[in-house]
Amino acid sequence: MVRKMVAAALAAVTAAGLTACGGGSSGDGADEVVIGASMMLSGQVNLETIRDGYQWAVDEANAAGGIDVGGTKRKVTLKILDNRGDTSTMVQQVRGLALEDKATALLGSCCQQNIDMSAQADSLQIPLVMGALPIELRPEGKGYVWDSFQSLDAGANGFFEVAASTDTNKKVLLITNNDAQGESTAELYTGLSAKAGFTIAAKSAAPAGTTDYADAIGKAKSAGAEVLIAVMTPPDCFAMWKQMKALGYAPKVAIGIQCAQTPGWTSLGELGAGTLVQMNWTRTSGLPKADEVVSKYAAKYPNDNDLSSVAIGYHEASILLAAITKAGSTDRKKVNEALARTDISSALGSVKYTDNKSATPSFIGQWNADGSITQVWPKQGGSALQALSGLS
Repeated sequence: MVRKMVAAALAAVTAAGLTACGGGSSGDGADEVVIGASMMLSGQVNLETIRDGYQWAVDEANAAGGIDVGGTKRKVTLKILDNRGDTSTMVQQVRGLALEDKATALLGSCCQQNIDMSAQADSLQIPLVMGALPIELRPEGKGYVWDSFQSLDAGANGFFEVAASTDTNKKVLLITNNDAQGESTAELYTGLSAKAGFTIAAKSAAPAGTTDYADAIGKAKSAGAEVLIAVMTPPDCFAMWKQMKALGYAPKVAIGIQCAQTPGWTSLGELGAGTLVQMNWTRTSGLPKADEVVSKYAAKYPNDNDLSSVAIGYHEASILLAAITKAGSTDRKKVNEALARTDISSALGSVKYTDNKSATPSFIGQWNADGSITQVWPKQGGSALQALSGLS
């Protein structure tokens, strides 16, 4: 499966006509340290929450006079470009940030784009610090990609623990997009469901953009699946939730992976109430800076899902800034070597990389009808599970 993901990433690079072009370096002695990011800021997915977290960390560093680079305080310039979710645009933007803007390093986007971006970072030999991609999905690559985020494994175990606490027949409908992330997540959940005593009674994979899920819903109803695991893009998930309601399919427990983790989930209103979501942060998590995330951004982003993305952005940017200081240089190779020695605590918890991956805690949250989210797992910081009322 890893080979499939790497192949997909390389295919994206090849399609845009990129070839390996050496590491380059943002020269030491410059007045500012340039950090770049190509992100989805318009279109179907808007990552402004992660962007705000990036900006928060940079503003905080600059307010302190800049970051220490070899004994000299240097201001940080954060250059963020909107790729509108288009892979070709993202590829060209990353190339421009590395070769024209002389960025010291890159910060990530999200999800499948982070997989696609990884091959470019390795090809250009520029460090890429990312979250928003479960660590199991990070391509092996050539060592320039660093992922500090939750693991699918931990979240899946949390979900099955929550599902096991409810009265169901433990029969599951597993539906995913048929991209690399969907396939990998389906493979993982299939294995863990058996260990947890659940049965995949119906399974379906559909291309992103699918609007008709009548066949999958029909299979689930025929199989009597009372547990739903959906791993899809937000628009696909929204379409399926509406169709489940229309066709009278009402599982007792449901989790939306990827789709329920986006700000747009609240657009479902009461229909989305009771759906579970794997989270990397909650306001009751006890993680560092949790209170500060709430105090600074809760007026702009009321629910924990959005706030968790702010925390992701702050976490990633603070890791990178610390590595530049540790390197004492903006030379990309030295910064990359410093990332390997990362030992800090930030908004998602402690960070120490092993094989370029550092797992952060996982939580299971539950959407409420008013658009808020309540942590239901683990017990510490959690509340009682409510019924899946939106689909009943």
